[in-house]
Amino acid sequence: MQFVNLRNSFIRLLVRLICIAGGMLLTFLAPAQTPVVGKVLYEKLAKTQQEYQEAMATGDSLEVAEVCYLLGKRYNALGDYVNAQAWYIRSLRIREPLGPSENIGKTYLRMAENQIRQKQYNQAKRLVSQATANFRHIHSQHGMMGATIVMAGVHELGWRMNRDKPGSAPFSSLDSSLYYFKQAEQLAISLKKPFDIANVYACMGNALMQKDGNLALPYLKKAYAINRQERSPYGIINSSQGLANCYLALGQPLIAKKWLDEAKFICDTARHGDYWQNDQLEESYTRVYERMGNWKQAFLHQRKYYSFQVDALTADREGAIARAGMLYESEKKEAKLKAQQNELELRQQNLNTQKRLSLMTTVLFVLAGLACLVFYWLFRKYRRISEHNAKLVKEQNHRVKNNLQSITNLLGLQFNRLTDPAARKAVEESLLRVEAMALVHRRLYDGDRLIEVDLMQFIPELVNGVLRSYSFGHIQPIYSLSPIWLNADVAINVGLLLNELATNSCKYALPLHSNPVLTVGCQEENGRILFWYEDNGPGFTPSTKGNSFGMKLIDMITQKLKGKGHFSAENGCRFTLSFDAKAMEFVH
Repeated sequence: MQFVNLRNSFIRLLVRLICIAGGMLLTFLAPAQTPVVGKVLYEKLAKTQQEYQEAMATGDSLEVAEVCYLLGKRYNALGDYVNAQAWYIRSLRIREPLGPSENIGKTYLRMAENQIRQKQYNQAKRLVSQATANFRHIHSQHGMMGATIVMAGVHELGWRMNRDKPGSAPFSSLDSSLYYFKQAEQLAISLKKPFDIANVYACMGNALMQKDGNLALPYLKKAYAINRQERSPYGIINSSQGLANCYLALGQPLIAKKWLDEAKFICDTARHGDYWQNDQLEESYTRVYERMGNWKQAFLHQRKYYSFQVDALTADREGAIARAGMLYESEKKEAKLKAQQNELELRQQNLNTQKRLSLMTTVLFVLAGLACLVFYWLFRKYRRISEHNAKLVKEQNHRVKNNLQSITNLLGLQFNRLTDPAARKAVEESLLRVEAMALVHRRLYDGDRLIEVDLMQFIPELVNGVLRSYSFGHIQPIYSLSPIWLNADVAINVGLLLNELATNSCKYALPLHSNPVLTVGCQEENGRILFWYEDNGPGFTPSTKGNSFGMKLIDMITQKLKGKGHFSAENGCRFTLSFDAKAMEFVH
């Protein structure tokens, strides 16, 4: 009995090999003819290529990206995965700079499906991960469901690779695939989209078929029922093929043939289905008829299966030159479009720059106008304050002058009532000192400058006043004065010092000389004030006068001005004083 079974298996295998060989031979010998489905797919491709030319002419980058994605789908349907991948990448290049979107994630999933069909596990897993990150960023539940389905397919591919070559796809198993399908099922049900639910059930059924066909049947039947209700030709073909393969795995070829016939009917009547579906359909028919022992039909469907392969190659060969020309033209137009986009971007940048410059100029003018208004307001305010302060200073000088004049009058009254010569002398000297200070404030009140005194007017008036007090008004002093303005504080100190010198001359020098001469000078040299005073009297030794009040006052003023004073007694008495021209900044 065992021998009989082995003989029958051997005969079945031999007949199958003969059918395959004969089918391939007849296929290559027969004239190439594109089947109806192939014509439809190439018609769609040609139409999409025309749409691509129109999109390139409009210059709309988003429209170009969408047509590139559609061209990828068309080449997918034809089984040209290389060209499909190239068009998907071109679509991504346009869309990715604009940020995450539904279309970007969908393109990544299409590329991952291509890699699964070509058994590229690592590339497929990476693309699904990129799609998942994109959908998560834009919070797309529908996109996450699609990514979960494709990730389940990646793990199913990894399980098949591990089965053929252990360790080739780590961390992948059929259980992992089913886990992702369960997650996709929950998402599809929550979204309440029948087509998505049917797709998940169909994928789960195909995965469970690897474990137990009985577990797969309920899911495949649910998928078929939903697709039938929604009238989805593509879904009906896939679910019918899945049911056929499941019944075939369960050893029921007759039921499997019934489902294949329905899938075939939909393909022929709806003119739907891609090369992958038709390849699978003919391959499934071949297996069914082999199980049934109908070798003639198995041979015919095997021949059709290879005919699809050869027709696809023939169509690709015939369209290769046309596609190359179209690709060249499309690249030229893309380059032109890119140049136009760069030019538009440059113009936009220039326009933005001009707008920014105009805005900045306007803002600067507005700020300048506001600044002018503010400065004008401050100028008016500070001018009013300055005028008010000037009036206050003048009023202060006037009051100080009046107060000093009152003091002078009081001292004069006291002087007239005194009989003691020493007391009269002391009061008289005090009167001259107060008059020297009053003179400064009179000069401030009468002058244009509020806090500065002109020495060219102040010194002669002070010296002449002292001479008149001692009845020497007929003497004409020699003045050598430069136009120097001193701060009021410095001028008071200089006035007191000059008052002491003139008083000493009137008391000790002028009465003893028949032709008295006084010389007073004040010059500015190298930032320092040089003052000198001399008479032609008998002179004196400074040490002999050092204990007098006048000499002490002269020393005190010299120190206060941080100057250098010196007496000499050659041909009379001469006193020189030099101090910093900026002494007004230090005298308080």
